[in-house]
Amino acid sequence: MKKQLLFSLVIACCFCGSITAQEFSDKRSKTSFFEANAGLAFVPFPFPGVSYLYGTTFVNKDDIIFEYQIGLALPSVFTAKIGMGKRFDNTDVVIGIRPFPLHFYAQTSFNNTATNSWIASIEVGTQREESLFSAAMINVGYRWKLDKD
Repeated sequence: MKKQLLFSLVIACCFCGSITAQEFSDKRSKTSFFEANAGLAFVPFPFPGVSYLYGTTFVNKDDIIFEYQIGLALPSVFTAKIGMGKRFDNTDVVIGIRPFPLHFYAQTSFNNTATNSWIASIEVGTQREESLFSAAMINVGYRWKLDKD
């Protein structure tokens, strides 16, 4: 478990660092944010969880999204998410991976404004230790946008 936790943290930090170091040649916008989430993990019974994340969303001229987040969570202590997707008018749709606890996710935003948005996601885990024995998670969150380049 400790090796999985360390490996996940290293991978998340590498992805975050490599993306900010790269030139996003068709760059249209970059937005940083804080996000608070609450949800249920199915282990196999519903178990509540919360997270508070910092992240950045990059959107190019073709409305392709790259997004990463890292932060604190309960019961897992920390978490991170890395995803790609598409912006449709005022709605973002992202699919990606949460390295720890390991889940694959689909996420959408709604009620987007210049300063905030609501987030909903559904995630699928492995039901093993790396996913904290979760088969799936459902989450709802609120995002506070900090800046926009």
